[in-house]
Amino acid sequence: MDPRTDSAARPAHGSRKYTIRSNFGQARQPRSRKNRPCDACRRRKTACVIADKPPCLFCTTKGLVCRSSAADAAAVPDPHSTSSPASTGSATPETASGSEHHQVATSVHDGLIRQPTSSSGAAGSSLALYSPSTPLHALEDLDGHTSHSMGLAGEQDTYFLDSFRSVLLSEQDEVDANIIQVYDGSLQPHQHPVHFLLLLNGFPDHTNRAMQEASDAIEGIVWPHGPALVRLFFKHVHPAYPVVSKVRFLRKYSTAKLDVPASLRGAIYALACPFWHRDHSLPNPCPFKQHELLAHSHTTLRRELEAPNLLKLQACLLLLHIVPPDIDSVETPSTWILASQATACAQMIGLHQDPGPWTIATWEKRLRRKLWWASYAVDCWSSVCHGNPPHIGPYTFDTEPPTLDDLRFDEDVPEDLQYLVDPENTAFSISNGARFLEMVNIARSLRTILDCSFQVKKNMSSVESRGQLTAMRERLKDWPSLIPQCLAVDKDNRHNGPLHLSFHATQVLLFRGLMYPATREAKATPGSNLRLWLTAALAQFKVFTMFMSGITEEELTGFWVRHARSQLILCGNFLIYLFLLASEPHDIEAAYQLLEKFHQSLQRLGDTKDDAARGLLRPAMLRIDSFFMQATELIKQGRNGVVASPAVSSS
Repeated sequence: MDPRTDSAARPAHGSRKYTIRSNFGQARQPRSRKNRPCDACRRRKTACVIADKPPCLFCTTKGLVCRSSAADAAAVPDPHSTSSPASTGSATPETASGSEHHQVATSVHDGLIRQPTSSSGAAGSSLALYSPSTPLHALEDLDGHTSHSMGLAGEQDTYFLDSFRSVLLSEQDEVDANIIQVYDGSLQPHQHPVHFLLLLNGFPDHTNRAMQEASDAIEGIVWPHGPALVRLFFKHVHPAYPVVSKVRFLRKYSTAKLDVPASLRGAIYALACPFWHRDHSLPNPCPFKQHELLAHSHTTLRRELEAPNLLKLQACLLLLHIVPPDIDSVETPSTWILASQATACAQMIGLHQDPGPWTIATWEKRLRRKLWWASYAVDCWSSVCHGNPPHIGPYTFDTEPPTLDDLRFDEDVPEDLQYLVDPENTAFSISNGARFLEMVNIARSLRTILDCSFQVKKNMSSVESRGQLTAMRERLKDWPSLIPQCLAVDKDNRHNGPLHLSFHATQVLLFRGLMYPATREAKATPGSNLRLWLTAALAQFKVFTMFMSGITEEELTGFWVRHARSQLILCGNFLIYLFLLASEPHDIEAAYQLLEKFHQSLQRLGDTKDDAARGLLRPAMLRIDSFFMQATELIKQGRNGVVASPAVSSS
């Protein structure tokens, strides 16, 4: 920080203004040496920059404890002393982490928050352990500041920044940004230093007004039912899709609700709407519509993303999974566009880089890993909706996959917050964590298949691609029998349907890759890939039709991610594909039986009165109904003909 950052003698410019003070709560005359700065700034021989009250700007951006030994009656004592007030009232980088708050102790010494090593392994074996001398930085929860990832192709070389760093000063010598290093790199390949740009959040007045108006509108729509909607969200949505940092959200919501980004509040309220009727204490019908909340959530999110953080990324991920319009017959392009928004937000805050060796708090490492892989899965499945190439390249990230401990973090609700959730939702559910991990595993398998067979420009030979697909077939064929019992589809596990549907949709693309090319010539050639794999595909999708016949009304009316609709379309279309490409009589009969069974399941499930469930089923039902209406003509033409599409008038 530059000692020239003395704004007392300058006129006011805009909303960003600092007053230099060298001790706490007292104004400092320009160039005065009467009062000393905080300990950290004194060691750096720079003035403390304090906008209103401690901590100073430097301590805020570094995640340090801001204190002045001169201002205190006594200096910070030795942390090894048993009578030390610093050791009995220590700060912790796990603030608001809920389940981990009581597990990790910290000590305060020389103004730095330090995390000691622990023999208990509570931090998880996949997370870097630090010596007591390692200071922890904060990338989240920085009051009025946001951290942006500084990538390899950024404005300055990362190795240069390892040696030379400074703050960014405005024309008025006010600090606009600071650079912090969370990892100093190593001599190993690809282990470069990692830096973040700490920016002071400043928005034009019209942007602040728009965000405030959206926030007020969201709360006005749901009042006085906001807490009830939060409860419904954590009962029906979060178990199936646990991307919200549960305890951290509940803590903010209970103490300073309006500090939670309006986009996230709106997304949680909106996703809870379809389950309104499940709470008999609420008046029926629901007095507002989901789309009313969504309009304001998107309005404010567009502006909030000028200062992205983990909470706003959670909003991006949730807003993808709204109830689709009941008029849709194909997936809307907005699904792909919103997925790209989530991907960009995740990359902007550095989630594509593994935080294991970084000097940040354990809770943040866990959350960053979970949210990166949630973003990755969204990118994969959204790309499939329209057959587009994924946004995330295979060599553009190194974040390690999450562990069950990462999913366990922040799920155990402390007693003072339990009034916001139902009793059964107060503790971590292993099945919820295992389901998320398996969702990630399936997305990774899907991505391998996409890279092998569905690239615009082939990146591997046919032989190499075929080998990888065959290996993937071996890996996936026993999946239903290898997953934990808690992930099986039965009456006791009503949230597992979406996971199994994603598995079957992945199998569709796997077999399409194995059976490529699906041409008339391949159908007529006994040794073609198409004919080699067709019988195995029929056997595999007998399992799919059994899955569909077992779905109950309760499971159907639960929470399904938005991509489930495209996954169901993929599976239904693949049954048509198998029927029309089968050449042997027994294969033709088997394929037709699968189609009939699937059709019957759709008709049974289609009788539901639930709007969200009907929106999920409608596109697949239209395709299967259309097939059966045209099946007679196709068979009459020897199953080689093409039924012409009706002419569409432009008038």
